Amino acid sequence: MRRTVPSLQPAHATRVPDIRATAAEWRKTHPDAGSDDLLRLADALWATGWREERIVAITLLRHAKPPLTSEAWPRFVAWSADIDNWEQVDHLADLTGRMLIAEPRMLPAVQALADSESGWQRRLSIVAIIVAFQKGGEAWRGPLASMAERLSGDKHPLVKRAIVWAKDRLGRDKTHG
Repeated sequence: MRRTVPSLQPAHATRVPDIRATAAEWRKTHPDAGSDDLLRLADALWATGWREERIVAITLLRHAKPPLTSEAWPRFVAWSADIDNWEQVDHLADLTGRMLIAEPRMLPAVQALADSESGWQRRLSIVAIIVAFQKGGEAWRGPLASMAERLSGDKHPLVKRAIVWAKDRLGRDKTHG
């Protein structure tokens, strides 16, 4: 696992589908847990520093009822400052990209991460917009193209990969509708 996801964070080496199943089981047994309860639980899971607990936290929050709003964004910026691998960034980007679709006014805050000294936060900024484009459609083409251009000279290898991914999505979706 550490060859695929290099990280200094402790891990149990549990497969992601099993982690997601754990989160789904928790949701099933706690159907009345609201967003505030989920945020408290997610913060506690995040604070452990363990890979799997952090992925469970993110997965639980993706299914928050009511859905999370831009008020939760500062929490995710703080979390992203404590990430050292692409896997957690991409899970967090799936959550924040969906939030971005629901609340497009978050875009400037997401774009601001592109100026971070942390390559992981810069990756979060572009991958969140990739998610918005993939799941939210053409309205996100301009912001994604702009972010890819803005980060085009980035030296971080996984930011570079995200730029390639963004350009691939932009090209593929442009030619295939």
